[in-house]
Order: sequence, then C-alpha cells, then structure tokens
Amino acid sequence: MTAKLFINVTSLFLTLVGLFLMIIYSPSDWQATVGVMMLTQSFTGWMAWTRFKLIKLAIFPDFLSFILLYQFGTKLLAMVGLILKSLDDNLGTISENLKLIESVPLKYQFQAEVVFLLSIIVFSAVWRLQERKRIAAVWHEPTAKAAWLAYAVSLIGYLSLAANDAGVSLGAVQDLLRIFSIGAIAALLAGSSAYALGKPRGWLPIVALAPLLLLALRSGMKSEVAVAFFPLFIPIIRRMTARRFGFISVFLLFTLLFIFPFSEAWRTQNWQVNGGTKQQESVLEVAGKVTDLWDQNGIVETVYSSTAKWLARGSTSQMGGLVMSLAERDGFIGPILIEGLATIFVPRFFWPNKPTYAPGAWFTWYLGMAYSPETATSATAMMLPTELYWMFGVAGVLIGMSLLAVLYFNAWIFLLKKSTNNVIASLALFALLARSSGLEEVHTIYAISSPIILVGYVLIFTMIIRFLTLWHRRRLPLK
Repeated sequence: MTAKLFINVTSLFLTLVGLFLMIIYSPSDWQATVGVMMLTQSFTGWMAWTRFKLIKLAIFPDFLSFILLYQFGTKLLAMVGLILKSLDDNLGTISENLKLIESVPLKYQFQAEVVFLLSIIVFSAVWRLQERKRIAAVWHEPTAKAAWLAYAVSLIGYLSLAANDAGVSLGAVQDLLRIFSIGAIAALLAGSSAYALGKPRGWLPIVALAPLLLLALRSGMKSEVAVAFFPLFIPIIRRMTARRFGFISVFLLFTLLFIFPFSEAWRTQNWQVNGGTKQQESVLEVAGKVTDLWDQNGIVETVYSSTAKWLARGSTSQMGGLVMSLAERDGFIGPILIEGLATIFVPRFFWPNKPTYAPGAWFTWYLGMAYSPETATSATAMMLPTELYWMFGVAGVLIGMSLLAVLYFNAWIFLLKKSTNNVIASLALFALLARSSGLEEVHTIYAISSPIILVGYVLIFTMIIRFLTLWHRRRLPLK
C-alpha cells in the first residue's frame, strides 16, 4: 500500500467512524466527543500530509501546514486522554482549578470540540483562498555564518536580560531572543550546509541546542520543551527515513519515561499554585525525584500516572467545555476580553505603570478561584475558539477565525518576503511557527497582538542593525 493510499484510507476511516459515533451516541456520552475529535484528525491529518509532501524540500513549513500537523497531534492526545479518563475516574490533578475543569459535563465538551472543528476548517479555508496555488513555505536558507552569529547574539542577549532586572520590563524581547536562538539552530539543521541534520557537522547545532533544552526543562512546561525540540522535528518530519523514525520513537519513549514525570515533579515541587509562591529546586534535584519515583512506584506505574495526568490536564475539550457551559449559563459577554487590546502594543519599558491585562487571571477570578483578577496566582485557559464563541456566538467564531487567518497570512507573507535578505525575518518566521502550536489555547487578545508585535520587533531590530552597520563603516579609515 502506497503512503498516499494509506493516508486516504485512514482519513476516510476516521471520518466514517467519527460520524457513526456522533450519530448513535448522545452528546452526553464520551463516545460522541471522540467522534468529533476523529473528524478533526481526519481533516487536519489529511491536509497536513498533502501539504508536507509538496514542501519537503523547504527549510521551514508554512504556518498553516504546521498548525494542521500540530492540531492532528493534540487531538490524538486529547482523544486518548478522554478515553483514559472515561475508563479511570481516579486520575488526579494538583490544582483546584483542574478539579473544576474535570467536572465539566460531557455535553459541553462535545460542543467545544464542534467549535474547535469549525474554527480550524474556517481558518484553513480562508488561508487557502489567500494562498491560491503555491504553498508559502520558507525556501530561502540563511548562510551558516549568519545563523551562527544570530544564535550567539540572541542567546547572549536572552541570558543578559534574564540575569538583569531590565528583563522584567522587556519580557517580550527576552522571550523573543530565546525563540530566535532556537530558530537559528533550526535553520542550520534544516538547511543544506555542512551543519544540516545528517551532515558531517550536524552534531554541532545539536550540542548548541543543549542549553536551550535545559532552559525549557527548567520552565517546567512541556510546551517549551516541545519548542526546543522543533529544530530536530522539522527536518525529520520533512524527510522521514527509517533512521529518523527511530529517533522519533526514542524521543517519544524518553518523553514518557522522563519528560512527563519530570514536568509533574517540577509542578509539585516548584509551583505552589494556591499559595502563590515558588520554592525553586534545580533541574538536577527534580530529575533525582523522577528516579526516586521509578524506584518507589516502578517505571510502568510512573509513566502511566504522569502521562494520564498530563492528558487529563491538557484536555482541550474540558477547558473549552467549561467555557461553553458558562456561555449557556451566563449568555454571551461581548468584547470584554479584548477591551485591553490597545495597551498590549505599548512596551512596559516605555510605560512602567501600564495596567496588567491578564485574561487568564480574570477567568480564574470569574470561576471564583481568586478574590480579584489582580490577586489571582494562576491563569486558566479559555481556548481561542470557545472564547470567541463566549463573546459573540457562532458568528464570532466564523468572523474571528477568518480575520485571524487574514492577519496571520499577511504577517507570514511580509516576513517571508523580508527573509530573502534578512536573517532576522527568517528567525521571526520560526518564532511564528513555534507560537502556532499554542494558537488554539491562546487568548483572543494575544492571538491578535502577537503577529503584529512580532513584525514590529523585526522592523525595529532591522533598523538597529542597519544603524550599527552604517556607524561601523563610517568609523573605518578611508583607503
């Protein structure tokens, strides 16, 4: 069976089984929600595979292809989590907020998944209308020298801000520099130079990736660990071989054995959510606790427990379902969640007393888990599509996702054109790809502002580099 036939048959199978489950089961049954997830996997999986086949020689995939692939993976994991949760009600969590989320009736989880499916279809359709015939992948490769220089400057800049009080007021710049350093490694591994994955010097970028992976582990967030591994995943997925498939298998095993237990141990040790304090332990100390868990509970039990907790906590249907239940109970709330949009574009460096706008903290307060948004010590996700629904109903999902597709497509094309002679724009394209993985979970206000702010920073950084270049040339003695 050819790969194309296998994908088509699998997609058809998921579609038919998904529709069957939605028809014979009530929305109050977990099987109906699984059916919607199967439809989402069928749509995103088939489109992602079709597009990746056409851009296998590109340096980076385009934004839509990457988000489709990520959606396929997240829905697969969410489906597994829902099935495990339905079969084992004893899966615990470490947060009162999560206990509330886990109590969401299944009918609202079903509604949320329908909204998610509608949103990705609308986003993809509007993107395709703008894209027309040629997929807007990243074909231009920055030189190895430029990539290494960008890596060094970005990493040094990030570490300098992280060690300085100025990093607090320049948080967006600090995080962007970290993503840029990862993007520089991604460009090296995905390119055609001697530093590409599988080439003689391909091990050097992997070594350079090590400190960034350590920083990701220290964050305790699996999404940050995933971003740190993107430089390896992109060339592997683009040109899959038996050897590279073996690497993916080993990485998945490493994730189950270590990453998931490490993340849970880190949360337990360093995130006292209810108290609002942090008692930091080092990466090595938390890693030692993982090995202790292996000894105490056994490797299999540790893997099952940590994986099940992550799947339950990362359930898109539960988080979105909570919002759908509130929309039914309280009605549509209007544009309250995007009222602070204008303040987002003013850097705190220029406005130290800028009001803090945190929709996640507001939602924690709304759920009764904090006395006020300002005193909330945790942020609760609302999921972008269901947040749009809560504000404006189905029309909000249709119009909102359409406008976001227009915004992201134009930001992508702008950076793509700049990247032919601007390494900063190339790194910004990777940053946009990296953040696409969380687009479904991000709040509306940040979904709107992120690409605009990214383009703005690219223009500012480019102007600074041009100024420094001209200044340096003027200081050179005339011959």
